[in-house]
Amino acid sequence: MADPGLRHGDRFLAEYLKAFGSIHGAFTIDAALLFFAYGSLVAEDGVRGPVLEIGVHQGLSAIAVAALRGPGASMVAVDTFAADRDVSASGGMSSDERTFRANMARYHSDTGFLRVIARDSRQITASGLGHGFAFCHIDGGHSAEETYHDLALASDVAAPGALVALDDYFNPSFPGVSEGTVRFLMEHPGTLVPLAIGCNKVIFGCGGGRSDLNARFVERYPFIPRTRATFDRHEVLVFGSGVAKYVYVERSTPATLAARELVLRVDLEPRQAALEAAPGQAAALEVRVRNRSNVPLEWSDSPFGLSYHVLRSDGTSDRYENARVWFIPPLPPGEERVMTLSVVAPDTAGERIIEVDVVWEGICWLRERGNAAARVPLRVG
Repeated sequence: MADPGLRHGDRFLAEYLKAFGSIHGAFTIDAALLFFAYGSLVAEDGVRGPVLEIGVHQGLSAIAVAALRGPGASMVAVDTFAADRDVSASGGMSSDERTFRANMARYHSDTGFLRVIARDSRQITASGLGHGFAFCHIDGGHSAEETYHDLALASDVAAPGALVALDDYFNPSFPGVSEGTVRFLMEHPGTLVPLAIGCNKVIFGCGGGRSDLNARFVERYPFIPRTRATFDRHEVLVFGSGVAKYVYVERSTPATLAARELVLRVDLEPRQAALEAAPGQAAALEVRVRNRSNVPLEWSDSPFGLSYHVLRSDGTSDRYENARVWFIPPLPPGEERVMTLSVVAPDTAGERIIEVDVVWEGICWLRERGNAAARVPLRVG
């Protein structure tokens, strides 16, 4: 899968990280790592060929996409480079071909593999591109018409089992992307099968690929948190917490992502020794939270929140799920904050225990990862 012409060899990703402070673009290292993770899996299935990107701008994402091409394969880069239209009308970014080529050369030692088509993608047909593409990234015009065309073009030229990544499907600023995508999926059922959502991308698999790709992802990369959802009647993995913070980027390559040790440790110190409340009434409980994790407690699609369980006096659960207090703004590693839980008492009188914990929504409670929860007696009466 990996391009043998990576200028920085095994340190490609460590050097590529620096590009995100020097090359203009909305692409993220999280998205690149997601591309590499799925790309490595399909490469193992023998899907190794040319790659395509529609909408390359200054090359920030194209640098990563080029690293996904098969040995000796080409990359096709399509962009108007703002030559003939108002790109802002459909979500594009203005750039120029010379800047793009120079940026590609910083990370790929020989760019002879690169074929640049400076044209509106709607003027391009499958016969003009060829076939057998292993990976296609669509980040061009964001109108419904352009999105539909680009999805149709990518699905026509992609190899069976290839991947198609789409930008901005869930971005409310560009409803045309979701409009064009839904229309394509309805008119061409089964052509593109959604696999993953995250990092402002949706990754689709092309017909003919292995159906266990997500199961293999979970087995290969268990250290990357994910939840599950249904999209177009298919179960997908959702990477709402991002990717990069869980990957040791400097020790990774496009073919293999190395795990960064994830530490989830939070000190929970209730500021009241006990609580009293009438049945069904709320009592305020202040809790000092100190983050000793190596990741921030923050809001995301899989957010962290402070919450509690209501236990009976024998320790069994009375009411497990309760309201969350989200970490907005984030609580960085090493910092602390006093937060207030509104503890709602059960409807029947008696002695209870409030177990305070932090939830990583959709993924785990921190006590499940070995962190100590805090307990406070509650008298209901």
